[in-house]
Amino acid sequence: MLSDIPDGTSCLVDANILYYHLVSTPGLSEQSTELLIRGRHGALSLIVPVTALAEAIHKVMVAEAAARFHLPLQGLAHRLSSRRDLISQLEQHKRVLPAARAADAQIISVTGQHINLAAELSIQHGLLTNDAILLAVARSVAVSHLATNDDDFDSIPDLTVWKPR
Repeated sequence: MLSDIPDGTSCLVDANILYYHLVSTPGLSEQSTELLIRGRHGALSLIVPVTALAEAIHKVMVAEAAARFHLPLQGLAHRLSSRRDLISQLEQHKRVLPAARAADAQIISVTGQHINLAAELSIQHGLLTNDAILLAVARSVAVSHLATNDDDFDSIPDLTVWKPR
């Protein structure tokens, strides 16, 4: 559980944690919000790669569109790309970056070195691109703790995975 992360820990934050903080998801939102509060108060050092921010922004946009326009989630991102009139009405995604900043998270740019390492880690651990980039950033900043709700990281050696469940 995220609440079990020891004070003083440096922890990478995955997109889904920011998403749960902003989009009410019973059983997950409370712990995700508490993690960000702990970061703001200095109990944890939180690190967010820019790719996680982008992914969280995307997820929040899609969730807001589904709720606001009563649209099914299945294929919604694709449908929205042809409905710019709907996209222009969305607001909640603008809260992702301020949420990370309010948690005093260090935002890490992704470099070509991260992408090269991610390509190797993707093959080595069977990870999709954004997950492999997250792991590459963790390795580059020597962080071995990850806050996520993603089970794909469970078998990564030398990585302690913390989940909001």
